[in-house]
Amino acid sequence: MNFLLNIIEGAGGKALALWTGFTDFIKYIISIIRSLNSMRYLRFRSIYNITINQITFTGLDALPFIIVVALIIGATVIIQSLNSLPKFGIEGFLGNLMVIIIAREAGPLITALIVISRSGSAMAAEIATQKQNGEIRAFEIMGIDTRLYIVFPRIIASFLSLLSLIIIFNVVAFIGGYMISTYTNYIPIGTFFMALIDALTVRDLTSMLIKSLIYGIAITLICCYHGFRPKTAFEVPIFVSRAVSHTLFSIIIINAIISVLFYL
Repeated sequence: MNFLLNIIEGAGGKALALWTGFTDFIKYIISIIRSLNSMRYLRFRSIYNITINQITFTGLDALPFIIVVALIIGATVIIQSLNSLPKFGIEGFLGNLMVIIIAREAGPLITALIVISRSGSAMAAEIATQKQNGEIRAFEIMGIDTRLYIVFPRIIASFLSLLSLIIIFNVVAFIGGYMISTYTNYIPIGTFFMALIDALTVRDLTSMLIKSLIYGIAITLICCYHGFRPKTAFEVPIFVSRAVSHTLFSIIIINAIISVLFYL
């Protein structure tokens, strides 16, 4: 009986902690939305500089890694498809398969995971360090809305960076993957890209845009939220780890929901 009570108590404690964390996160989002009223008091140059710096780190610095991963994924999908699909009418099959696997799913999701592992963790660590060093407190004393000043420019930067990186990932995966695959199998380049264009729809482009927007908002909100939470220097790595794991889980769920809404 005591064992059963301990299990129930432990489960209840975890459920209460999850609910408390969820409500706290909702309050945090509401506070950011309310902070938008203070936008007119912020200097455009300060927000611009933060946005550009975040785009440089999230987008430009991640570009080499994105290109390498896209090349590998694109070549792997094409080579495996050529070896597995029936040889007759392979071009039509391949175009649809590349759009389904890369443009719809792998491109946006893998790009988001790379951004989370690089920029999301850095974002949370940067804010946590600023809090421990008293920089955030100094902003508050000067009357600066720290949530708006810190979070809002990063949302814009994450969205623009993700959208650009997803487009680059898809293009590199299609073109680079095709070029690498020609060493093992040959498909006329015109036939290959005509099949891609025929398979790619407005729905796919809309899905890509929406995923970029939602990913950019979700990654920034969750990582910044955990960055604000540490109360001591000892807690910084704990909350940075939570920021990454919670964001990864959320993005995978969001990706599944968007795919279901668009393609079922």
